[in-house]
Amino acid sequence: MSGVLLPQQLVLTISVGEHQNSWDFFVYPSSPSESGESILVTQQLDEKAKATLHNGGKVLLTLKKGSVRPEKGGSIAIGFSSIFWNTAWTGGQPPHTLGILCNPAHPAFQAFPTAYHSNWQWWDAMSHSNAIILDSVSQGLNPIVRVIDDWVTNRSLGLVFECSVGNGKLMVSAIDLLQQKEKRPEAQQLLYSLKKYMNTPAFNPTQTVDINNIMLLSNQSK
Repeated sequence: MSGVLLPQQLVLTISVGEHQNSWDFFVYPSSPSESGESILVTQQLDEKAKATLHNGGKVLLTLKKGSVRPEKGGSIAIGFSSIFWNTAWTGGQPPHTLGILCNPAHPAFQAFPTAYHSNWQWWDAMSHSNAIILDSVSQGLNPIVRVIDDWVTNRSLGLVFECSVGNGKLMVSAIDLLQQKEKRPEAQQLLYSLKKYMNTPAFNPTQTVDINNIMLLSNQSK
């Protein structure tokens, strides 16, 4: 793998006689280089984060797993596998969701190769996350990574979204990208890819969100 210099998806195919099988591998550079522009990465919307936004800066809010309030989506059980049938038939047995949906051509994924649906590189993210009910933040909020809800409840759910807050620009990740990240290469790479995107002119959120709605997402915001 030493010759792999860019993040990419590789496919290993093995044939034995008339039989064949293949496996997906997601390979990332061991030490992604940091970009130059300053981005505040935080797990709480504290005074420093609010001041950064007020002064026109960029903030990446990556919420700790379990910190999203239940009524904001924290009670929704995300699983890497889909629900079996639906929650109405299983009495609410977790998981409660049906995978993710994203645009693989979105520049936020330039350094995190993906299809429009989840594959194994998303297992870490989905097992370290809570859903966010997007309408509780702002009506019509279109996420970068959407969680597909059970058809019984059919809520608009997200894992990653961007917005303008005051004078600044905010990226919100309901995926915890910081806890034990030294053991989580997928988290390191997704964090790097989001920050790289935030350091480009393409990061220009068009939807404005009240900072109080962001603060109400988590019990940790101050």
